[in-house]
Amino acid sequence: MNTGVRIRNVLNHIEESFMATALAVMTLLTFTQVVLREFGTGWVWSLEATTYVFAWLVLIGMSYGVRTQSHIAVDIIARKMPPTARRTMGLAAIILCLLYCGFMFYGASIFVDRLIVLGNNARDIPLPRWLLIGIMPVAFALLAYRFIELGWAISKGKVKGLSAEHGTAAATNKTPNSDQS
Repeated sequence: MNTGVRIRNVLNHIEESFMATALAVMTLLTFTQVVLREFGTGWVWSLEATTYVFAWLVLIGMSYGVRTQSHIAVDIIARKMPPTARRTMGLAAIILCLLYCGFMFYGASIFVDRLIVLGNNARDIPLPRWLLIGIMPVAFALLAYRFIELGWAISKGKVKGLSAEHGTAAATNKTPNSDQS
């Protein structure tokens, strides 16, 4: 197994483990808070912590969605195009997505840097706010990496376009009525 595949497998594992852990933390925190409220108490920081963890889950989930091709796509026009035009359209979309990732990475990096300079803490959690927001540049760098992977697969013809063809006739290389005689 070469180094590139090993790195990709490690990233995949980290991404999936992070999302599973974030979902478990959110669920346990919310459940505990509901139970504590029944006894007239609770944690002041619970809502803010759940909000940050949910944001982390969404940010990392974007790259997971690109990797698994599970994002919603409106591709009615692209599916009717010839393969070369479809590939070109997919690569153009990848370039636009990479530009978006670059802008967001740049903006998020400036935002985190300014939070470090300001030195303010989160509202209810006794942690520096930059530490809780610091996932943004990391998530957009990971998202860019996933778009580069997808762009490479499209350019090599391994993937037809940006959207998956789950359960469609194109995915199974069958016509819709091929099972019927």
